[in-house]
Amino acid sequence: MIHIRVTETEHKNIHCYAKDKNLNLSSFARKVLLNEKAGGSLIADELLNLRQELSRIGNNLNQLARLGNSGQAVDISETLSELQALQNQLNKQLEKVR
Repeated sequence: MIHIRVTETEHKNIHCYAKDKNLNLSSFARKVLLNEKAGGSLIADELLNLRQELSRIGNNLNQLARLGNSGQAVDISETLSELQALQNQLNKQLEKVR
């Protein structure tokens, strides 16, 4: 059993957060304290993968920019679709954290 002291305002806020997540106070506290509210290590691993993918896309964009600056024609449609997919993945992960 864990006991903590909070102000009246903090108490109200905690109850509101739990209610927003459709959880009772005990379930909400366990999820937060065990880092499940934000997805824990699963979210961290996914964000690391997304960061690596973003880096690869950035490298591709730099290569395309160099080609374009040298006067060669470049096709950016694939890179743009990769960016859109990455943005969708990031938004899904951010929804889990919020």
